[in-house]
Amino acid sequence: MDDQITLAHGSGGEKYRELVKEIFLPAFSNRFLRPLTDSAVLEGGRPIAMTTDSYVVRPLFFPGGDIGSLAVSGTVNDLAVSGAEPKYLSVGMILEAGLDMDVLKRIVRSMARTAQKAGVHIVTGDTK
Repeated sequence: MDDQITLAHGSGGEKYRELVKEIFLPAFSNRFLRPLTDSAVLEGGRPIAMTTDSYVVRPLFFPGGDIGSLAVSGTVNDLAVSGAEPKYLSVGMILEAGLDMDVLKRIVRSMARTAQKAGVHIVTGDTK
C-alpha cells in the first residue's frame, strides 16, 4: 500500500482495488458491500440497486462526448450491469474554483440530454 493517495487510486484499476480492499472494506464491511460490485442490491419490498460514481477528466470535452455525458452514461451502465433498471440518479458536482459558468451550463445541458436519452431522472445532488 502506498503512503499517499495518487491519481491512480481514482482510476478504477489495481490501486483503486487495493485501496478498497485494505482501507474501505475492513472499515465498512457488510453483506451489501462485500460483493464489491458497482451497485449494491438492497432490500425494501422489491430489490433496489444503488450506486455512486465520480468523474474527474481533462479535457472536459473530448471526441464523442464530455464529462457530463460520461458521468450519466457511466453511472447508468453501473446499474444496468447489475441487472437493475436505471431510473434515478444523484449527481455530485466537484467544481474547480475558477470554472467558467458557461462551461458548467454546457456540461449540465449534456447531462440532462444524456439522462433523457437513458430514461433516467436526476433527482438529487450536491456541490463541492
